[in-house]
Amino acid sequence: MYKIMVVDDEPDVIEVVTDILESKGYDVIDAISGDECLKKLEKEQVDLILMDFFMPELDGRMVIEKIRENSKLRDTKIAVLTSATFKKRGVEILKELNVLDYIIKPFDADDLVMRIKKILE
Repeated sequence: MYKIMVVDDEPDVIEVVTDILESKGYDVIDAISGDECLKKLEKEQVDLILMDFFMPELDGRMVIEKIRENSKLRDTKIAVLTSATFKKRGVEILKELNVLDYIIKPFDADDLVMRIKKILE
């Protein structure tokens, strides 16, 4: 069973994504902030992180940079889950950070699950 961490500063988004993923058999861990994400990653190994990009304090980019700098976490699969539409430079930054996909909120549940399966397989 795959373990997915959902990181978002909006509890409603975490709840919806968790419900969708758990209904498909995924094990879900949540984090309400970038700081909580990093603390949980010290104890938990995950197969994929769904990361909100715009959060207060530590934003998604800073958290991803910290993950990539950590030798134990550097290869963790990450997809961005965001309400932003990235322009060309934004997409280049995501590639530089080795982000595998970015999913725009609001999202279609079936599309979300399909994209996660594609990343994990």
